[in-house]
Parts: sequence; structure tokens; C-alpha cells
Amino acid sequence: MAKRLVYKRKDDKWAWNLTVNGEVVATDGGQGYENELDARSMADRIINGEFSDADRKRRDTPPPGS
Repeated sequence: MAKRLVYKRKDDKWAWNLTVNGEVVATDGGQGYENELDARSMADRIINGEFSDADRKRRDTPPPGS
């Protein structure tokens, strides 16, 4: 079962994560949001597939800085 969690961090920014069967599969990437509505909105956009038309690329080596 998938679960979306929106929460307030210790630095007062809002964050989100998505878990499936207890494992985190997506997050806000650590950026945080200034308000709960923005965090919830972005999580819902991801979950609802708004970016399903994103350019899909494959790479044989990790991106720089990884």
C-alpha cells in the first residue's frame, strides 16, 4: 500500500515522502517547502502522474557529483 506523508521539519520547512510497503520510494529531495500547501501540492502532482511525459534518459555512469 502506498502512503503519502506531509510533515513539518525541525527547521520549520514542510516536506513529504511517499512509501510503498513501508519503503520510501520518493521524497521532496530535502529542499523543503515554506508552507504545507506547496509540499502537499507537489507530492500530489508526483503521485497523480503530472510529469508522466517527462523526457526519459538512461545513463551508464552516475551524474557528476553523485
